[in-house]
Amino acid sequence: MKEIVTVEGLIASHGKKPYRGVISIDKKSGLIEGVGKPKKGKKSDYVYGPECLIFPGFGDVHIHAREDETGKQNYKEEYATAAAAASHGGVVHVSAMPNTPSPVVSQAQLAWHRQRVSELASPVTILNYLGIDTKTKPLGKPGDHFYKLYFGKSVGDLTVTYGSELETILAKYKGQHISFHVEYEPIVQASAKGKTHSARRPRECVNEGLRLLLPLIEKYKIHAKLCHWSTGGESFEMIAAARARGADIVLEVSPLHLLFDTSMTDADPSLWTKIQMNPAIQSPEDREALIKGLKEGFIQFLATDHAPHTLEEKFAAFAKFQSEYPGSSNAEIAQSIKEKDESLYLATCEENNTSGAPWLDTYGLVCAYLMDEHGFKPQDIARVAAYYPGRFVNPHLKRQFPKQKFGNGFGEIRKGFVGALTIINMKKETRVGREELRTKVKWSPLEGRALPGSVEAVFIRGMLV
Repeated sequence: MKEIVTVEGLIASHGKKPYRGVISIDKKSGLIEGVGKPKKGKKSDYVYGPECLIFPGFGDVHIHAREDETGKQNYKEEYATAAAAASHGGVVHVSAMPNTPSPVVSQAQLAWHRQRVSELASPVTILNYLGIDTKTKPLGKPGDHFYKLYFGKSVGDLTVTYGSELETILAKYKGQHISFHVEYEPIVQASAKGKTHSARRPRECVNEGLRLLLPLIEKYKIHAKLCHWSTGGESFEMIAAARARGADIVLEVSPLHLLFDTSMTDADPSLWTKIQMNPAIQSPEDREALIKGLKEGFIQFLATDHAPHTLEEKFAAFAKFQSEYPGSSNAEIAQSIKEKDESLYLATCEENNTSGAPWLDTYGLVCAYLMDEHGFKPQDIARVAAYYPGRFVNPHLKRQFPKQKFGNGFGEIRKGFVGALTIINMKKETRVGREELRTKVKWSPLEGRALPGSVEAVFIRGMLV
């Protein structure tokens, strides 16, 4: 017998303006039974007022969960804590990158991760990428898996450095679905003495990497997703031209690149200890182009690149002062130097610390920020945070979860789709506080900042989580 739960309120979808409706979800199957108009005299189980928007459950197609069979980075994050941070931020499905200490490149390694996810039995759906380097080969025919290739050194050991290596690899992966980190490593190495992270990883390293990559995407008919895009201008022109020639290319942008730019770090160099990321933030003009590109559909995904590191790692540049402050942590040393010599403190903040930041806890808040501060419509958010992420993962659900039923998958509030909903309250401000975070590293680049909205509720398979 079916057990139906009903959720009523303003429904936000990618295809139409918000409208008041009732969503019926079968808790046994976890699927949406139907969507209709409220009926007079019939009360829904959950009713949300006009201050709230009911979105299809948000999805983040780019996270780092850190956990693998070595356990070496479990201190940063595990699947369980990543899932907790995800649901706290309004995210119902995530896709984890393969650059763990033991990179996920073989069938045996993938099997370990799929078994671990199965054991966890989290309501948040967790999928896995497979990694690519010079020694790997596809595990199956095109469409069986989705892959990640690091064209440039980031975090971990999966790196492809030169264009000649890239062509040899992509010839083996013809027709496959590949997400790319794009930074041309020779330019990064030549820029190593730059004063700031943006100078050490300049816009040119992204543009040159893209210039080498695009012809190969076209030649080998790769279904390409370009990750955490950081520049506008010339890179947008190259991508638009390749798309016009028929190339299948979609883009992600991270919250970090939407909220920060070099004008902010110039004004406050201490920001680098929170927002250093690969690729680096760039100019205000680049940030504006990214916001416009996401809003207008040139960029398809709001994807966090959730990359948890401890505060000790984020203040890594201060370790050189250990002999002067024995027994103190890097963060404590930074505070002591700040009180003693602020110019030295700020100069050290600009040095090379550890790249990456946790973002899953604040995904829904970033969506509210985009609507409030940058005029995104609810349908824009539904498109970049739910619809496209759903389209990305839905073809892989059956293979990665052979014992679960997902119907038509994620990304839409329609009959037959997973009964997953993210409800954003646009009238309830949230101040990001460390005590509320679910990520294991317990900090956020937005800590202390008030954002215009809150995650009111999250439903997964009809269950309020």
